Amino acid sequence: MTKLDFSAINKSSAQSFHSHKNIIKKIGRGETVLCSTCQQPLTLITAQKGQPNLIPGIRCKKGCTNIELEFAM
Repeated sequence: MTKLDFSAINKSSAQSFHSHKNIIKKIGRGETVLCSTCQQPLTLITAQKGQPNLIPGIRCKKGCTNIELEFAM
């Protein structure tokens, strides 16, 4: 049986997680963060009662960046 090496995948996943975590922290502090693709500002969309189809997250206007967030109400 061959042993699979997931170290490259794990490293990439960890880098992505930490990058998203830092973006969320900066936006939470009120800093302006630009999308790495289109250079548009990222905006925080929060969960709102009465709008169940609205998916909370952090996005740019073009949709290049889309970080979905889970909120407890």
